[in-house]
Amino acid sequence: MASLQHQISGLDAEIRDAEENVKKWQDLRDTLVNQRRGLVQQLDQNRIARSAGGSSRKDGIDYNAANFEWTHELKTRMRKVFGIDNFRLCQQGVCNANMDGRDIVCVMPTGGGKSLTYQLPALLTSGCTLVISPLISLIHDQIMHLQEAGVEAVMLTGSVSKEETKRIYARLTSPYGISDGRPSREIKLLYITPEKFAKSKTFQSMLTNVAGAGKLARVVIDEAHCVSQLGHDFRPDYKKLSLLRQLYPSVPILALSATCPPKVLEDLLKTLKLRPVVDSQCAPAEGTVYFTAPLYRKNLHYSIRPKPSSAQAVIKAMAEYILEHHPNESGIIYCLAKKDAATVAQELYETSGGKIRTGVYHADVADSDKENLHKRWRKGEIQVVCATIAFGLGIDKGDVRFVLHHSMSKSLEGFYQESGRAGRDGKDSDCVLYYRAQDAARLSGMVCGDVEGQPKLYDMLRFAHDLKQCRKIQFANYFSISSHVSLSSWATEGEGALTRCGHCDNCARDPQTVEEKDVTLEAWQILRIAEAIKKGGGLETLNKLVDLVRGAGGASFEAKTGGRKRIRGKCKVPEKTGLDLEEIAGGKVGLSKEDTERLLVELLMSHYLIEEFKPTAYSTNVYVSPGPKAISLTRWTRDEVEHRTQRPLRCHFLKKTSRKSKVNTSVTQTVPSNTASRNGKKKTNRITSSDEEEVPSEQDVSSSDVIIHDDDEEDNWAFSYRKTTPPAKKARRNEPSTSAAARKPLNPHDNIIEILSD
Repeated sequence: MASLQHQISGLDAEIRDAEENVKKWQDLRDTLVNQRRGLVQQLDQNRIARSAGGSSRKDGIDYNAANFEWTHELKTRMRKVFGIDNFRLCQQGVCNANMDGRDIVCVMPTGGGKSLTYQLPALLTSGCTLVISPLISLIHDQIMHLQEAGVEAVMLTGSVSKEETKRIYARLTSPYGISDGRPSREIKLLYITPEKFAKSKTFQSMLTNVAGAGKLARVVIDEAHCVSQLGHDFRPDYKKLSLLRQLYPSVPILALSATCPPKVLEDLLKTLKLRPVVDSQCAPAEGTVYFTAPLYRKNLHYSIRPKPSSAQAVIKAMAEYILEHHPNESGIIYCLAKKDAATVAQELYETSGGKIRTGVYHADVADSDKENLHKRWRKGEIQVVCATIAFGLGIDKGDVRFVLHHSMSKSLEGFYQESGRAGRDGKDSDCVLYYRAQDAARLSGMVCGDVEGQPKLYDMLRFAHDLKQCRKIQFANYFSISSHVSLSSWATEGEGALTRCGHCDNCARDPQTVEEKDVTLEAWQILRIAEAIKKGGGLETLNKLVDLVRGAGGASFEAKTGGRKRIRGKCKVPEKTGLDLEEIAGGKVGLSKEDTERLLVELLMSHYLIEEFKPTAYSTNVYVSPGPKAISLTRWTRDEVEHRTQRPLRCHFLKKTSRKSKVNTSVTQTVPSNTASRNGKKKTNRITSSDEEEVPSEQDVSSSDVIIHDDDEEDNWAFSYRKTTPPAKKARRNEPSTSAAARKPLNPHDNIIEILSD
């Protein structure tokens, strides 16, 4: 009996193992099928892009034509008021459809001139155009430009007094535009935030009266992708804009965006109660007229630079870059969190010896102070704004010569929009991302709960990780798949969409500096070690796993479950579990730390590894473990892997150079440059970072989901000014440390002035 029971138990164990292996193979099959589906879709898009000819069009209105009765007046006003001689992209078509009273969806690249498509028709149309914009900074910027051009434009935000709000209400509802008993000019453009419309019943009532009197000409929704929960920048209050069609059924709507994938477009149309889209070149009488414009901007030069592990080294690298390539030119540095923006601004100013005049923009200080910073930046008194993603949407400053990303964006759509704030005047400008894998882990914990958050982050990671493919082609392929944007949107008159741009970092890189290696054995070793850790009840971060597979730190891990020892009574810590790398993987991985990290990222993006998330009280820790494709390698022995010739795993690495790095010890000397940077990367010293990649809480990180407030909530924006006078060389008594760990609040005795709200 005992023998039979023992055999049965053994078979049960084998069955469980078999079932586990079956699940692994099923997961592998599903992953491969999805991967194949994506490649087929990309192949179809490429075939469409290369195919010639087009189908004949049915009768309809071609809004892109220049033969409408208002065409001459549009061009005259455009030249006289805005100083613009010619339309760009699809501007003329959108203006024509506006003048014809149509519902419109317009997808135009960042910096493409979306604002003109409604501001110009507003001047030729009777009544007021309501503009709903997501950011107060954007509203201030637009109002500033319009008033300078002599256009009657007003805003209703938290910074507007109650008395001024009453006067605006009176001007809008008065039949003759009377204010304080005196005739006044008709308000042509009224700017509000979505919160104003969603939460102010008084405003909705006033607007109903304006619409009832036939004085509401149009409603414009800027950054309209915020309406959809599927968009990369969803705002809950945008959902309340569904009331627009219900309350004002006869008022046309214009929805503007730089990125609007098909699913987002479908959700947008449903939310705003708009009819299905129709082609702008043959539009029937019914339907929402759809416009799109080429997304490629040839004057933007993209590059990815290695980000040192040391925070101080990152600041030094950025300071050197700015002083060498863009001295005294305007720029933006995007940071992940509010404290990052403040730290980068202060240390950049100090590291440059006061030559880089910086300002901080994040959610902490009053509107009026934030507006003051914006004005000084436009005038050139502030050179660089260090900001969270809250800054920049719609900012109309043409001479931004560079946009640096201190950390990765959460999506390639976000990176495209943020970097697109450079070079709006059409002149050469640089878009630089400082990248390291730890930043991706930090972001993973933030987006793990978002709809399609992790896939979008991985697409951004692939972009940053690539050492070979042209950045323009990467953008084209990504948007053609994710957003179903035609590849022709990335073509120019002389170049096809899949023609290399010739000026991004990968195009300019010397091919001899990149080598391709067969890493099948190293990948097998990493996956075998990861499996052993998981079986032992352990979890390791990417950074810790890099060290562990190379035999660093004693090749041991902490078991997260079980195996705990007691220290001094009640305090318990996980026990260290040693790994025999020779037995598990035939030895340690023979790559450098940088190359091992690069290979781990490749395995992560290819689903050989996956991320697991463990929330704590204040953050989310991100760990890596074997993924669905791991079994396709780990089932082999080392000898079989070493002699395997079919489908080897290959990875690109930067070649190591024997010559010493030319890193300046001082950044006070600059090299004048009037053109955008085309130089290659500088070699930087890497310093090992901490083992745990902790993700900051939402209270600290300025997520794209929470970046604006209005008068119905609170307005808490922050900024600071950095004086142009360099810091005194003589040390002051009791001078506070400038390190991130020891920094104290700024005070009037410092050469950096921080303006804060009460």
